[in-house]
Amino acid sequence: MDQGFKLNLTEGGAFLTITPDASVSIVDVISELKEKGISDYDGEAVKRALQEKRGTPIRVSISEAQNATEAREADFRIKISEDALTCEMWYIPEEGSAPHPTIERAKGCMNERNVVYGHDENAIRKMLEGPIHRKWVVTAKGDAPQNGKDAQINYKVDLNILKPRAVGDKVDMKELGTVINVIQGQEIAEKIPAIPGVDGMSLMGKKIPAYIGKDKNLPTGKGTIVSDDRCHLYAEVDGNLYIKDGKLVVNTVFEVKGDVDYGVGNIDFIGPVTILGSIREGFEVHSGSDMVVEGVVEGATISSKGSTTIKIGIRGTGKAKITSKGNVNAGYIDQAFVRSDGDINVAEAIWHSDIGARGVIMAMGNKKGQIVGGRVQAGNEVVCEVLGSEMGTKTEVTVGELAEYAEERKRSEENIKQFEDQRERIDANIKFLKGLQDKGLLTPDKQEVLAKITKAKFQLRAQYDSTKKRLDELDRDKERSKLDGCVRVKNICYSGVTVNVRGIRYLVRENLKYVRFLCEDGEVKVRSFD
Repeated sequence: MDQGFKLNLTEGGAFLTITPDASVSIVDVISELKEKGISDYDGEAVKRALQEKRGTPIRVSISEAQNATEAREADFRIKISEDALTCEMWYIPEEGSAPHPTIERAKGCMNERNVVYGHDENAIRKMLEGPIHRKWVVTAKGDAPQNGKDAQINYKVDLNILKPRAVGDKVDMKELGTVINVIQGQEIAEKIPAIPGVDGMSLMGKKIPAYIGKDKNLPTGKGTIVSDDRCHLYAEVDGNLYIKDGKLVVNTVFEVKGDVDYGVGNIDFIGPVTILGSIREGFEVHSGSDMVVEGVVEGATISSKGSTTIKIGIRGTGKAKITSKGNVNAGYIDQAFVRSDGDINVAEAIWHSDIGARGVIMAMGNKKGQIVGGRVQAGNEVVCEVLGSEMGTKTEVTVGELAEYAEERKRSEENIKQFEDQRERIDANIKFLKGLQDKGLLTPDKQEVLAKITKAKFQLRAQYDSTKKRLDELDRDKERSKLDGCVRVKNICYSGVTVNVRGIRYLVRENLKYVRFLCEDGEVKVRSFD
């Protein structure tokens, strides 16, 4: 036996040998002495042997064991864990002529304690045949239950709405992340299916139930669609994603039930926007389609890829900026910058503003229909009830050519000239390098240069074509506006108003009623309203 110590019983007494460097407990030695029937041992001698670890025998008792020559069967002790999944055995070898225990006997001892499942015969064999005794040895194991896992929903879109955005060391309370834009076909949630549990078995042969993973359904709501395997959720339409009653919903229209202020924050939405209140000063609203504002637009910035309707009006205080790809409809416009690729229709008045439209600007609908102060530019026509004021407020109206288009045309022409100059230089370099190539003198580094400038030529050509196309569009717009560009005033046009038609300037020097300004024979003519 290899326990780190050896106990020899002779007629001269009991002798204890401690292996050098062995880790031996005094409890193990005393237990061995008592098992040998030696009770009158010398405790001090035992301690000395444990401390010195000489590797030579030290007598620890002057009497031999009473049953030293008697046969004693092996003994087993059993310890079972509280969860009934582990059985440990303590083996005390036989003495004298007693038979060596069998695996079946060890298993029988476990059966007496109702351990009927999970016997480890290999561990038992090693314990009985090897030096593993007087130590707790695991001789049986049950099967622990494998608990299942609940299904999980992983969101593919950040749903942390109404969270102010940090800008440097500060937090921008206008950027609340109110809108979550998603596009048709975009995955917005994924379900990780539940994992079923596997029941366990105790040492006593009793089933240990496992936790059964619970299933979950994808939070499908209006505007969403589920995959065939029921594990993926997609947006069915372009729109705003939000949670309603625990469901994911995609709405094609973003609606604000009150004002756009610090409680809502800036809005940038892929589709139509409806504001049931007003847009307060300093905030921004951008729409990928039509926009409707039931209230007032203050000194805010708004843009839409469709039409823009502001039912009460724009009170800009010189800070409002409104741009729209479609028509702009407003109750009134006061001290604002407004641009439309369509028409601008105002029911009441345009006051001291910078207004531009590719089509028609109309201030009509009631007797007030007034344009006074600022600058008004239309590609085709300006129509109003009253133009200017009795006070001679500086008012400028332009039709037939918008200043923005003239500026853009100038930039486009300059870009085209630059493209042509660059193309000439590139063509010269390519010609030179190809000449070297034909003579077999093109080195690898020059070959790389040739490839780069050839690629640059194609890129330059694409930029040139795009700019030339835009320039042609501007020219067509200008020609269309020249066909019918005019200013019509149904009631009165006050003196002091400047009218520009097709680039020709006309200063109104006296009050005129029911008039129309148009260009004939290279000059601005005043005709009847009709």
